[in-house]
Amino acid sequence: MALNVRRVLAALVAAWTFALIVDPAHAQPASPRRTIVPMLEEQLGLNDAQVRGALGALLVFARERLPKPDFDDLAESIPNADRIMQEVKLRGVVTGPLDDMDDYERSLSNLGIGQPLASQVAPAVLRALAEAGHTRERDILAGVID
Repeated sequence: MALNVRRVLAALVAAWTFALIVDPAHAQPASPRRTIVPMLEEQLGLNDAQVRGALGALLVFARERLPKPDFDDLAESIPNADRIMQEVKLRGVVTGPLDDMDDYERSLSNLGIGQPLASQVAPAVLRALAEAGHTRERDILAGVID
């Protein structure tokens, strides 16, 4: 099971790599897939910093849901994973453990994302992943966020 979780999250991270690390204006995609940051900006009416913060917090949330050895193995395959998670902590987006979706949604208030919009972010990420052609990643994330 731990290996399956690692594979699932590694696939999700591959999609996030473009969204969190690569500047979409300078990316040279190998396929017609769209990055999810602009999609989420459009769907939710959020700015770039809010979307990236929400995605970073979601990465922290995934870390809280996985055993440490599994997440450590996963983080090795994510460029700048530690930096991404540090940034959301330094910016005050994540101020403590994110043990459930309520904690995750509350953390979004630190980005200026209140309810009811906060409860729409994770489902919007799932939709954006699917629309960008990352259906496997969407399915993986759906299992992580329950």
